[in-house]
Amino acid sequence: MDSAHAPDGPPAPPVSALPLYHRIASEIERAVTSGALRPGDRLPSVRQLSQQHAVSMTTALQAYRCLENRGLVLAKPKSGYFVTARPPAMPEPQVDLSIEAASFVSMDQVLHDFLLMVDDPLAAPSFNAAPARALLPEAKLQSLLAGVNRRHPEYASKYQMAGSTALRQEIARRAVGSGVHLRPDEIVITNGGMEAVYLALKSVASPGDTIVLESPTYFHLLQSIESLGMRALEIPSHPRHGISLEALDFATQQPGAVKACVLMPNFPNPMGSLMPIGHKRRLVRMMAERKITLIESDIYGELYFGDQRPPVLKSFDTEGDVVLCSAFTKTVAPGYRIGWVAPGRHFLKTQTLKVRTSVACPMLQQEVLAQFIRDGGYDHHLRKLRAALKTQAHQMADAVARYFPPGCRLSLPQGGLMLWIELPRHVDSREVFMLARLEHIGVAPGAAFSCSRRFDHFIRLQYGDPWSPRIDAALRKLGQIVTQLAQGGPAAGGKGTRHDSSTDRDARAPVPSI
Repeated sequence: MDSAHAPDGPPAPPVSALPLYHRIASEIERAVTSGALRPGDRLPSVRQLSQQHAVSMTTALQAYRCLENRGLVLAKPKSGYFVTARPPAMPEPQVDLSIEAASFVSMDQVLHDFLLMVDDPLAAPSFNAAPARALLPEAKLQSLLAGVNRRHPEYASKYQMAGSTALRQEIARRAVGSGVHLRPDEIVITNGGMEAVYLALKSVASPGDTIVLESPTYFHLLQSIESLGMRALEIPSHPRHGISLEALDFATQQPGAVKACVLMPNFPNPMGSLMPIGHKRRLVRMMAERKITLIESDIYGELYFGDQRPPVLKSFDTEGDVVLCSAFTKTVAPGYRIGWVAPGRHFLKTQTLKVRTSVACPMLQQEVLAQFIRDGGYDHHLRKLRAALKTQAHQMADAVARYFPPGCRLSLPQGGLMLWIELPRHVDSREVFMLARLEHIGVAPGAAFSCSRRFDHFIRLQYGDPWSPRIDAALRKLGQIVTQLAQGGPAAGGKGTRHDSSTDRDARAPVPSI
């Protein structure tokens, strides 16, 4: 593997590659977010906008419709277009900089209850953090599937343990955009993103070893560490730029104390942060110097809202000790369960473990994805998906600002699928979840994203579903539930009682400020 990374990240796509209406809409959006255009300001007419930018009136109208979909512009009959009045921005969640001692994982019972609700067909928004079916290219994939199945009926009875050559070629080609040069034979195809991370962990660490995680972190990752008998060391993360490097430096100074570090630097579940390029470079250098393997999941990296795809940690790797994992489950085909891992110098062990664990992955779905990517359908789909998710993120954030009580805080991500919300400290996320699920409202309790109790008063919402009056009503009801619990004060006992024992407090060590 060779780094394809320029000093300041991979080259941004040329401006001319973006549709004209998108460029015009982005220019107006920047004026709104900077304060140059204020709520209530009247915008140029469609004719004036077309003349200003030397485009057709159809293109100008598309730009305004794009801004309407994002909730930034309001069309008033016979009056024109105006900047929308939006709720005041909510403050970011606060960061608890304490570190608890590494420990074996024991998941909260509420996670079991949550996983039982994930497939609730009536939930709005849904519990599952993935794009809604309406945003996925199911018809195109179905057509490709029929063609591949017709040409290769042998895929019903045969498989390739190394995975589809065509898919590995497309993965390697796309990796250049994230700052990495991979060869197809350096890639192992897996059953989804979690098998990729599981194989990586099992390749580089043993039972009893300590694994660093950002906190909060994805609950299935905690489950994997639990099943492998490893210890988790949670490092505090900032809602905007991710894991605290100062805290990580403090926690990994003792040689051999930490075996590996598992991170999502680009829009992680549940926080949605984006690690700055300088932090990524510093992190990779720090871990290399301390001989700590980095396992990176980039499963949300393609879901960026800006104009440039963020680079991966592996783009700064010169030792082959950054293991890159990803999947197509959050971008195009959740049901196909196709992921991959580029293990670097751990390739042979990872490949062997893959064969021992699940032998191979279905060829039919791999070939369908390879053709979809090769024909340009994937890039076209991603452009539409990113635009939709950005709009839906702002719509949900605005609803939270409207309906939730004072004292709540919100992280507004630059990509991904999740909003991370801090509630008043005495509100227990387990109680919110229990009450919300009775109303079929898809809420993930913060208690599921950590082994500690520090996120008991947080919840995660996902914005993969297109906005609708039903979702708006669900957010209004959720706001009422949170308000009632906030006004009622701390729970008097039972499941919802918060816990902060002296043992927990004594296990924490202060770290330098972020």
